[in-house]
Amino acid sequence: MEELIGRIQAKTLDSYLKKFPIVAVLGARQTGKSTLVKDLLRMKRKYLTLDDTMNVLLAEQDAESFLGQDLPITIDEVQKVPRLFPAMKKIVDNKRTPGQFLITGSANITMLPKISETLAGRIVFIEMHPITIMEALRRDLAHPAIGHIMRAKTAKQCWDTLNRIKPSEFSIEKYVVRGGLPPAYLEENNEARQAWFKGYVRTYLERDVRDLSRIQKLYEYQKYLSLLAFRSSQIFNKAEVARDCGIPYTTAGHFFDLLLATFQVFLVEPYFRNIGKRLIKSPKIMWSDTGLAMHLQGLNSWEDAARLGRDAFFVENKIAIELKSYLSLYEPSAKLFFWRSSGGAEIDFLIERGDQLIPVEIKWRSAVSLKDVTGMQVFLQDFKNEAHWGIVLYKGRQLLKIKENIFLVPYEYFFT
Repeated sequence: MEELIGRIQAKTLDSYLKKFPIVAVLGARQTGKSTLVKDLLRMKRKYLTLDDTMNVLLAEQDAESFLGQDLPITIDEVQKVPRLFPAMKKIVDNKRTPGQFLITGSANITMLPKISETLAGRIVFIEMHPITIMEALRRDLAHPAIGHIMRAKTAKQCWDTLNRIKPSEFSIEKYVVRGGLPPAYLEENNEARQAWFKGYVRTYLERDVRDLSRIQKLYEYQKYLSLLAFRSSQIFNKAEVARDCGIPYTTAGHFFDLLLATFQVFLVEPYFRNIGKRLIKSPKIMWSDTGLAMHLQGLNSWEDAARLGRDAFFVENKIAIELKSYLSLYEPSAKLFFWRSSGGAEIDFLIERGDQLIPVEIKWRSAVSLKDVTGMQVFLQDFKNEAHWGIVLYKGRQLLKIKENIFLVPYEYFFT
């Protein structure tokens, strides 16, 4: 049996349970939430899942008794019975003890009506992402290379840090195709993996979507999923997607809200600053799992994606997932953006870390010229007080300095 992959969230979860009465682990179905919380059962926590119909009935009938039967308690898929939240509030307010409730959800419960108000000040959240490259490589999760890079204040410090890294050898294509949902990632057989993705979509539609919404025509929603998958890593236009799908704008908006609520997609917002340029103001859409996005597009292999010119989009989407996962656990106050002017200058990812801006460009090619980093040069000039260096990730094998403050960095260096 393959050794379990260590998850970034484990240390944070353990810490939160010692400080807060309610801890919620949220994320898309099959990201590993249940496995993570079950690992804590050695702490003598009672475990109940609301995927069990009997538990749902008992919770609906008497939420307070259901929760109070044996504390501390872990409740899996808590979004299925919203009336549990007021009961949690009552129990916690009566006796506040760290770690009383550990809950998981495949839907973002902060988006459910009145939940935020009910549990404000009593609950903390951890988002569970699909397996990251760092986790898959079983690297030192306490000291990832990306963290050392981001802490560099000057171009020299960044360059020196990069040169100290001993990169791992890996194929980013493999991680894009497999995605990070544990059952799919661990499946070696591609045909079996595609069958799993097919079942995942069906389960997602029949459970999560129907639990949260009264959608009657699920085929319309599934069509919307596929159309949206083709727009990964691109500027998101709700009206355009609605038109292509042949559904009303309001319906498309509802569908998109469901995707956000169930952690299937996320947005990278544009970065604004009044510097005398017209900037793109719409967000980019990213899928939370590249393997699933490929499946929804009918792509079964990396060769399929490359042949149709989709490979660069998937690589950018994968880097977005990695950056989002890293920031959420290691640098929660930092923010992820992109930057693009109407004149064509662009930065794929921009990390705002306090008063520092860190631009990261994605190039899916082995050779990069000075002309290819024009956007980076424009950005570093416009934001010279906040951005002191920039990184261009590329397919090459050498760590190179293309300008004094612009570095060509192989993907292997960034995720070691």
